[in-house]
Amino acid sequence: MKLLKKLKKDNKGFTLVEIIVVLVILAVLAAFTIPAMLGFVNEANQKAETAQARECYIAAQAIATEMMATGSSVADTTAVVEDEASTQMAAYLNGDVDGTIGDVVVSASGEITSLEYVGSNGFTITIAGGDITYEKTV
Repeated sequence: MKLLKKLKKDNKGFTLVEIIVVLVILAVLAAFTIPAMLGFVNEANQKAETAQARECYIAAQAIATEMMATGSSVADTTAVVEDEASTQMAAYLNGDVDGTIGDVVVSASGEITSLEYVGSNGFTITIAGGDITYEKTV
């Protein structure tokens, strides 16, 4: 009989206060980690868009060099490079790019001096003279 009473009184488990304390600690940890995770996600998106912009830049430079070597004008070269649907750009990009190519500046010697890329993640990336600038668009 004493054994049964002892088993009844020996409650196992957590009290409500203990559970609330654990939840508060988890909430505090989440408050610190969620903004950091969002920063990592934005940085990863920016790097992905940069890689795609560089891919567009290299494809544009290859096309511009090829067209200028065959005697095309700067205006014709710029038009082909800016048109992602052109057969030349489609052959180089293979559908690997999600964004769109904006303004492209081709020099008289056939060098791409500036390329603007608008990514699908909301970044506008400009490559000019070897410098890369980022701008977050809404």
